[in-house]
Amino acid sequence: MNLAQIDLNLLVILKHLLEEKHVSNTALALDMSQPTVSRSLQKLRNVFNDDLLVRTAYGYELTPKAESIKQDLNSVLTRLEKLVHGDTFNPAESDTTVRFFGLVPQMTHLMPKVMEHIRREAPNMVVDIDSIPKRPFEPLLSGDVHFVLATHEPTASEQNLYRMFVTSRDYRLLMHKNHPLADKEITVEDMLEANFGQISIQGDKKLSIESRFKELGLINKERKLSVPVQLSNFNVAPDIAETTDIIFHLPTPFAEKACSQRDLVCKRVPEPLRHPEKDVYLYWHKRFHNDPMCRWIRDVFKQTYPQ
Repeated sequence: MNLAQIDLNLLVILKHLLEEKHVSNTALALDMSQPTVSRSLQKLRNVFNDDLLVRTAYGYELTPKAESIKQDLNSVLTRLEKLVHGDTFNPAESDTTVRFFGLVPQMTHLMPKVMEHIRREAPNMVVDIDSIPKRPFEPLLSGDVHFVLATHEPTASEQNLYRMFVTSRDYRLLMHKNHPLADKEITVEDMLEANFGQISIQGDKKLSIESRFKELGLINKERKLSVPVQLSNFNVAPDIAETTDIIFHLPTPFAEKACSQRDLVCKRVPEPLRHPEKDVYLYWHKRFHNDPMCRWIRDVFKQTYPQ
């Protein structure tokens, strides 16, 4: 490959193509015509000697080489931007994009105040928020996002990550206001007879509160909790709770917000079954640790959620 023949604008187009996996969406995001993006894709295929995107029955998919390129491309472009613009960041003049990933409970609870600060101090910045369920640290490791908000701990293999404490949260039980348990102090025995909804983000088949029942010796192979509903994200839980007898064990801020203008109530978990509070952290990768824009975003979180 002759580096002198590479147009840096092609790398920007490639970045969007690998993220969008769609020519038309890339054209829309970059305010370019679809034929222009198609021609750029053909040039990129020649440069890398690879198809990069291949059409399947479900749309385009990345080739293994494209997956490998995607791992490093964001980092390369970030470094190039620093070379061009220097090591300073002026929020009032910036039109850059900052990307976050986090599940709905974290995003709905924490991001509105952060967004208020960003809109006031950096009105031209673009904030890209991804809340589609996935393994929490994958977007950081791949360079797809600058920050992740999560209660999870990274594994030993998920290295080069920094974090900053943001807040702590506990849990509530979300149910219909006419649920038989809505007007009483809920006991452990009540919980054993209730019907629960499970929210499984990473394919876990266990209810989030199930471990507490096991620790107390309340359930075993013969006696199990009733879990007739399984969801892969949080969004539908309030609707199901509002129309059925299903109870959801949810982060308190999300559960309380769900009750607003709905026929729902939040109830405290019986004390023997309560989880310890979980800490929510802002995570970022080593590649962005000294980036001026990312340092400013971290300061925004410190100001918004002081310790």
